[in-house]
Amino acid sequence: MKKLCTSMLIFAFLGLSVFGDTGEQEVDFLLFLPNSSNRFVNEEQEKVHLDNLARYLLGRDLSPGQIHVHGYTAAAKNDVEPVELSRDRAFFVINELERRGVPSILFSEPVAHGEVDLWGSNITEGERNPNRRVRIMLDGSYLAAAGFTAAEETAVQRALFPWRLLLLPLLALLAALLFFALKPKKGTTTAAAASEISVSLEEEIRRRAYELYLAREGQNGDADTDWYKAVPEICARYEASVYEVYTEDGYWWAHR
Repeated sequence: MKKLCTSMLIFAFLGLSVFGDTGEQEVDFLLFLPNSSNRFVNEEQEKVHLDNLARYLLGRDLSPGQIHVHGYTAAAKNDVEPVELSRDRAFFVINELERRGVPSILFSEPVAHGEVDLWGSNITEGERNPNRRVRIMLDGSYLAAAGFTAAEETAVQRALFPWRLLLLPLLALLAALLFFALKPKKGTTTAAAASEISVSLEEEIRRRAYELYLAREGQNGDADTDWYKAVPEICARYEASVYEVYTEDGYWWAHR
């Protein structure tokens, strides 16, 4: 087991060396003022972030609906209903990116999470501030400012240091060794496998779709529309808790 852990640490270190991942979290990125859906805590900083983000997105070969925008509010007294406020924040960021040239067709329907405590306990105002944010999801991962602002710099670094590519075969070898080391032997069950969790999302999606139906009093839509709006909301909730969301035989599941 010690050898396996050591191999995994070496693999992670070499991966960071080759690909330059910073691992920085979403700090001071698209944070809003209390009760506001159109004003950031730091207007100048977020203008730069949005400019860089728009350039990054425009430089990607994206498909329609590939950009997912999630809005959040802190658990605090708000002048606006939390879900509505979080949705307005998501729409505001989408509009700002569209103003910077990102085609509207690339965005999926924004997801409004309402009140959360993902980044703090919401006990003090300082802990509430990080929860008043918008997040951008692309290819199943949330973007952090460091990720797209440093993209050009990273590309230059790779060009200047092509010797790093020599590590790729070693990384591939380590990946193969880890795969076989972690693969359970026939007839046995590892502790890790026993601790895995799978959750069916069908009932939660169905309940959320029914809530959407009640919210519009059966007007301006149908059951299928409510279902397809409910799916990304429920999936995003589990993805925020480090679950992998997938479909199997037409049913939605979350696994970790």
